[in-house]
Amino acid sequence: MERSRYIGFQSRILRRAGMLSRMGDYSCLFLCLCSIADEWRAERMKSGVDILALAMDARDSGFLDDEWTCRTTDILRLATGVGWKKSEVRRIPSPLPENMYTVEKWFNRRTGLTHFRRRWGDTLDDSVTVREGRLEGYYVFEPED
Repeated sequence: MERSRYIGFQSRILRRAGMLSRMGDYSCLFLCLCSIADEWRAERMKSGVDILALAMDARDSGFLDDEWTCRTTDILRLATGVGWKKSEVRRIPSPLPENMYTVEKWFNRRTGLTHFRRRWGDTLDDSVTVREGRLEGYYVFEPED
């Protein structure tokens, strides 16, 4: 057990209270990246991702802002320890190669909002952007290992 991760943890949460309160509104891409890291780690390291700790580490590293905007996909490197390449495509191959992870990018013209989700599920129970919008494409992530 890594005891050092508990030292100052509560203070880190207090400093990020505003950010954490907005997680329900804006964290869809971050949570998609967490799920990719979780899948990758489960296959190789037999361990998952601590979402809260990763969010705070990503914020402290400048990879994530208080509005949950992912400034870089280095969040995946932070969570997995390896580099990742990202590409944007309109269609994904079928079948999907084993080491390729995808995130759907949806846009709702009426609201002007973008939403990200995984093909197998959504971080929201009922996304208006998905229900009323259209699939614009995919972010494709592949580890550089």
